[in-house]
Amino acid sequence: MTEPPLPLRRAVRALMIDHSDRVLMVKLHIEHSGWTGWVLPGGGIEEGEDTETALRRELLEETGLADPFIGPVVCSRTQRGPSVALGYGGQQDEIRLVPCHDFPLAPALEKDDLWGEGIVDMRWFTPAEIHASNEKIVPEGLAGLVDRVLEFGGSVDPLVIDITESEADPS
Repeated sequence: MTEPPLPLRRAVRALMIDHSDRVLMVKLHIEHSGWTGWVLPGGGIEEGEDTETALRRELLEETGLADPFIGPVVCSRTQRGPSVALGYGGQQDEIRLVPCHDFPLAPALEKDDLWGEGIVDMRWFTPAEIHASNEKIVPEGLAGLVDRVLEFGGSVDPLVIDITESEADPS
């Protein structure tokens, strides 16, 4: 008898773009899989949270940004297969536009807690740096998404990314 598939983890991430068109990204290292790459800040939606509440919590924990403006959904990404969180069959990310000014990166979580979540670095990337990077960047096609958002703002139809298990990265 075949076991039913594991549920997908619901998550929300921020496409944070500052006044210089830079994008904030965090570097994850997932110990149990050995996966390392750059992702947008955010994370899992906890029981009873809506996406905006979860994103505000995640941004405060990871970046120190309190009470940001949460814009529209600019990307929906479903990844089936290995997941960051054990016990899930993949992840569904809702990526929201979060325009922001420069602010000091001062995560509410202590460094050890960030490392416990797999966050080993964070920094601002210019669009040119995203296009030129040879490092793993998730979501796939982030450079094109950033270009679309910079050209059209939050009025773009959300980009939809659906990844099968054979293509999947655990992020």
